[in-house]
Amino acid sequence: MNPNPLSNRAAAVRQRYAAASEVREKALCCPVEYNQKYLEIIPTEVMEKDYGCGDPSRYVSEGETVLDLGSGAGKICFIASQIVGASGRVIGVDMTSEMVSVARRNAPVVAERLGYANVEFRMGRIQDLGLDLERLDHELKARPIHDSTSFVAAIELADKLRVDHPLVADDSIDVVVSNCVLNLVDPRARKQLFEELFRVLRPGGRAVISDIVADEEVPASLQNDPALWSGCIAGAFTEERFLQGFIDAGFHGIQIVKREAQPWQVVHGIEFRAVTVQAFKGEEGRTTTPGSCCDESGTCC
Repeated sequence: MNPNPLSNRAAAVRQRYAAASEVREKALCCPVEYNQKYLEIIPTEVMEKDYGCGDPSRYVSEGETVLDLGSGAGKICFIASQIVGASGRVIGVDMTSEMVSVARRNAPVVAERLGYANVEFRMGRIQDLGLDLERLDHELKARPIHDSTSFVAAIELADKLRVDHPLVADDSIDVVVSNCVLNLVDPRARKQLFEELFRVLRPGGRAVISDIVADEEVPASLQNDPALWSGCIAGAFTEERFLQGFIDAGFHGIQIVKREAQPWQVVHGIEFRAVTVQAFKGEEGRTTTPGSCCDESGTCC
């Protein structure tokens, strides 16, 4: 038995989503209503391997550059590609090579049906958007890790790649979206996660994040359950902590634009429900938007 729950969580996430790239798993999915007109050109394989709890693509606009964190099989990316149009661009980032493979092999199909290609998929961790995992893998094939010296050299190489060849550059994205993925990140990396969201956005850009929140703190006994963690339950933020993550990273105009009235699941008396939060990089961010549950003072309900 592995005594390290953090290691167990990470392994469980990788294994579960790798398996879900092959066979659909209903437990990873909340019911979400998408605009049907955007689904018609998306291949069946992508639709069958879609996992999420919201539709942040509703908040992107024509001509924008969109980054989808934890893009999986690519559904949100392929929806966003139609909204931003030929003048826009969509980048999906995922750490699971099997999911990235599904998305990449379906991208040409979507491009042909759409009449233009504006989507690409990259391998990386959403809490470390500087490090291109595929480029790192390529470099390590030439200088593999076999002792402590080469291990330290690999760390230094990763640091150099973040500077010289960042996976996502500073101030390069108009909208960062994500669909039920932030809760899977190790709690020790969550400060860095929100800082990375902020770093890659252009001034005035925004994050629109759908995720699962809990109505009270999730106890350690549940957090240490790898199945509950990989199932988007045990790692859920409380709503307060979720909003605080944006505040601490420097975002403005933070608001809940959608909150499900009914919980997705109730586990040990704790309610887990989907919310979508919008936040702006810069004080020019608006405090209200149509459909927001915040009032004109910016106070969230």
